[in-house]
Amino acid sequence: TLLELLVVMVLLAVLASVALPSYRDYQRQGHRSAAIADLARCAQALERYRVAELTYANAQLASLCGTQSPRQGDARYTLTLSGLSATDYVLLASPQGAQAGDGALRLQASGVRHWDRNNNGLFEDDEASWQF
Repeated sequence: TLLELLVVMVLLAVLASVALPSYRDYQRQGHRSAAIADLARCAQALERYRVAELTYANAQLASLCGTQSPRQGDARYTLTLSGLSATDYVLLASPQGAQAGDGALRLQASGVRHWDRNNNGLFEDDEASWQF
């Protein structure tokens, strides 16, 4: 009957309203994990560069490991390299598109990691981890 059909539609709508946000969070975490892996891959490429050149100073991220995460397809994060010197660098993964509200990820040459969880543009003391 029509009433039964309406009840089923209401139940489906309730299930969808609960499941969809959870699925989006799951996707966001997956893209963040991929960006973390790409930052680690870039750090390894920078270390190989330093062994060969004895400095990070002239390293080019585009030629070493690429400038987006994931490397192919729609960019969820833009990768940048800054603070280059003989002994230091800072890698930054800035969220893009649907990932935009997730907060940036940062990896320093010293191994210090930050995730701007509250997405305020600052890397605070309580954000010195990539823990989800």
